[in-house]
Amino acid sequence: MGRPITLLVLVIGVACAALFALLPLSKIDQRVAPTNGTRDPAPSTTEQVPSGRAGPDRVAAKVAPAAVAPAEPVVTVRGQVSDDLGAPVPGLDISLQSQGFDGQAATPVTTISDRLGQFNLQLVPGLQYRLEIMASENHAGFSLDALNDQTSDALQNIVLERVERVDVDSMIVDTNRAPVANFELVLHHLNLEIPERVIRSDSSGYFSLRGIPAGQWRAATRASNYFRIQGLELMPGAYRNLTLVVDRGSYHLSGWVRDRNGLPLAGVLVTLKSAFATDGYHSSSYRSVASDDHGAFEFANLGGKQMTLGVYANGFESFVQQYEFASFSDIVEIELQDSPDD
Repeated sequence: MGRPITLLVLVIGVACAALFALLPLSKIDQRVAPTNGTRDPAPSTTEQVPSGRAGPDRVAAKVAPAAVAPAEPVVTVRGQVSDDLGAPVPGLDISLQSQGFDGQAATPVTTISDRLGQFNLQLVPGLQYRLEIMASENHAGFSLDALNDQTSDALQNIVLERVERVDVDSMIVDTNRAPVANFELVLHHLNLEIPERVIRSDSSGYFSLRGIPAGQWRAATRASNYFRIQGLELMPGAYRNLTLVVDRGSYHLSGWVRDRNGLPLAGVLVTLKSAFATDGYHSSSYRSVASDDHGAFEFANLGGKQMTLGVYANGFESFVQQYEFASFSDIVEIELQDSPDD
């Protein structure tokens, strides 16, 4: 009886060992070939990590690195600013402004010249820019259009013109030499890129300018009906006493505009222009009004000099003639002829 029992125990032990050996192979087979005949999904981007290396759930995410956009290429533009004696000019405001080529807009780049008059600016290759150096108290400004990386060599030695100054006392008078009070003019230098100067006469028609840059100037009012003085030349280091004559006075002109049938014409443009020379400069003016519903118009405070009268209306020939006043208050009637093109 002993041998059969021992043999039975041996057989049972071998069977159990074989069963435990087959269990891991069964699990591997299930992972490679699922019973539903489909592939396993892609491996998860998370993995289990030992406790203490992640949060409470002990899961750390594998994050793919973000794509880095390539940097836009830039070109460094270097320049130097000096005066006409070769001395560097520090502290100048310098800007590089896109002119809007290629449909691209760019934020202006600004800098200040250093103690050696040098500056560095960066621009995008292929675009065109306008470089501008602001005028200072003692130096004129400078500008360069259509600047790009191919033309940046022009900046290696920028020479600014030094500003020489003059003192001016002036009276603004009308054509009868009577003072014109509270009259405003804007002065624009014709040779230097410096800010405009606004002057205003006082109650006696007087104004004063101290340390104004010498050279060629133009004075004008801002409105569309303007007074303008051209050819003002102020010499450096000199004192200048000026009398500025503007086309103002006591003359008055009124009238009517009609067609060839005598019917009034409303909304017709009527203009008066004057031009005369005095004291080495030229003074001019331009005034305009529109006729009312009755075809009437009027101008006041005219200087009385010879003027050019113009009348313009759609569908009619333009009327232009030189006009001289016969009295202090003239009245004119103007008949417009139909345009031959209508």
